[in-house]
Amino acid sequence: MSPSPTIYSPVQLANYLKLVRQKNQWTQSDLAQRMGIKQATVSNFENHPEKTTLTTVFKILQSLELSMVICEKNAPDSGNNRDNPQDLDW
Repeated sequence: MSPSPTIYSPVQLANYLKLVRQKNQWTQSDLAQRMGIKQATVSNFENHPEKTTLTTVFKILQSLELSMVICEKNAPDSGNNRDNPQDLDW
């Protein structure tokens, strides 16, 4: 599942992490069990990511063996040529 996507919103993050979960052939319950949380928490993240705590996001990342990289938006090698990222709906 490469190259890694550039994520601009909570919904994009949730969709990508759901895709990784499904690629691993894990149900929401499987992921929740690995994280030590309820399946409903995983469902809430996938359906309403804007209401999810950062702690939960990082637990999901860890359980999926992923990491988050923060890049400057206008850095020459960031690969981000988006004209106006401030217009995004959060």
